[in-house]
Amino acid sequence: MGTRFCRSALGAGLLAFASTAFAQSPAGRSFPLPFSSNLPYDVDRAVVDRLDREGRVLEAQREFDILAWQTFIALNWPAASDGKPARGKTIADGFAERVWSFWRPASTIFLTEGARPRPWNPSQATAEESSLFRPKAAWRQHTTSADQNFQAFSGPLVDQNGKWVRYEVLVNKEEFDYLVSHKLYSLDGQVEYTQKADDNEISFPIGSASKRLRGAIEVKFAWKELGANDDRSRFFTRRVRVQLAEPFPDGQEPPTREIDAGLVGMHIAMRTRSSPEWIWATFEQIDNVRSNPLPGGGESHPNFFDPHSHATPNQLPPKNATLDPRSGSPVIEPDPAKATTWIEHLTTTPVQVTRVEVPTQGTLNPLDKKIAASTAALNAEVQAALRREHSVFQYYELIGTQWPVHPNAPAFAGGNMSAPESITHKTPGDMVPVFLVNTTMETYFQKGLQPAGPLEQDDRLADGAPPIDSTPVFGTESCVGCHYSAGAAVGFRTNEDGSLKRDGNGRKIPIFGENSHFGKTGNGNFSWLLQIEAQTAPLPNSAPAKPRGPAGFIDIAH
Repeated sequence: MGTRFCRSALGAGLLAFASTAFAQSPAGRSFPLPFSSNLPYDVDRAVVDRLDREGRVLEAQREFDILAWQTFIALNWPAASDGKPARGKTIADGFAERVWSFWRPASTIFLTEGARPRPWNPSQATAEESSLFRPKAAWRQHTTSADQNFQAFSGPLVDQNGKWVRYEVLVNKEEFDYLVSHKLYSLDGQVEYTQKADDNEISFPIGSASKRLRGAIEVKFAWKELGANDDRSRFFTRRVRVQLAEPFPDGQEPPTREIDAGLVGMHIAMRTRSSPEWIWATFEQIDNVRSNPLPGGGESHPNFFDPHSHATPNQLPPKNATLDPRSGSPVIEPDPAKATTWIEHLTTTPVQVTRVEVPTQGTLNPLDKKIAASTAALNAEVQAALRREHSVFQYYELIGTQWPVHPNAPAFAGGNMSAPESITHKTPGDMVPVFLVNTTMETYFQKGLQPAGPLEQDDRLADGAPPIDSTPVFGTESCVGCHYSAGAAVGFRTNEDGSLKRDGNGRKIPIFGENSHFGKTGNGNFSWLLQIEAQTAPLPNSAPAKPRGPAGFIDIAH
């Protein structure tokens, strides 16, 4: 590992440049105006590399935060019928389709029985599958529509009006083309790819500003159902039809209803030349967990926080159902100890959501507070400019941008007594900030004081197994820290006679790799889509696959 520490004037990476960074004030160039519909390719690598070498990490952070805001603006720019930015329109337009509206929803790529998706066609993107914008699919295999409204590895988020938040994921053409050309949209295709003799490592396209190459981009949205007490002028909204997570007879669709959905969270992940570990930016509506002054006096009400509530913050609602193995429909379970999932109309108690502020803890997260202050200063600058444009996006804020200070620098393995280094360097690249969560998408990752093991890369453990490293730390999670574990299918389980094992529906049972410190083990190159969305091709005499679950969006008007 010794050669690693000679990569820059920062000496021993993040651990050594902390004192230099703390001496800095949040600094860097101003946000470039006027607002542009041009989607950036990457940061200026020459500028960022120079700032990194000189230990000016906060100024380098400003470059990535500016890129995040520019990308947010460009993706939310009004679009023409071909999906390109509309001429003559500005970011103030509140009614047109957005550029991202013409990207491909994950549910139109990862199809039932691993079928090949239809070709990319931006002019028909919003009509794809009857304009069905489904939320991010279940985070584990063999799940159903009921948990397509869930957060990552957890469950539903209920707002202060007792309504569920819904999610959706889309990808750009560069990522779509890569998935299709390598057949990674199916588990069978992933196994075929990862079992090749060579060139079997998944590596999404990398964007480059100097070469004007677009890399892979994934976006994820969190949508809140707007109620009578919500000020619609403070949200980017869409009129949608939602299909509910409710019991329904075998073979029938669950009930639907129309709602006004307000954007409350947006993730943007970009793979670029400066950041092979991807750039991770996350935005929220400003009223999510706090009140804000209103122009006419008074304060806004938080979307997910009640200042008068004594409920324990960031706690999952109690489960109240099991899944019917035949239909996949949730069934009311009177015994909470046996319940495994949630029914929507029975899960209406608001979740008390707060943003857990992680204190500075020595060498664990020495820069996070300074980075947050720098990001807040940039937010104020951009929001003021959006306010002058009379754009609804003045009510959104960048929570943070994660990026690699030393791209491709080795990660540190986890294990007993390996913290804090194994957390600070959980992934390659010396990523900053160390902790970064969106309260609408990672509500339940905000555990605070906890054993270090779950925050490290200590490889996958059996469910319920104690963490390898029990060192107490105070932390949450991060975008890259979670996505680093994403894997691809590397094979299928077999019986002793070599025949394929089958699950309860007669389907092949995949084996997933991960992005490991210890060699090529079927990593998904930071994208969970491969593992959580893809299905297998059917085996002979297997039961027909259930269609991709219905609990999602149908866009009908703005």
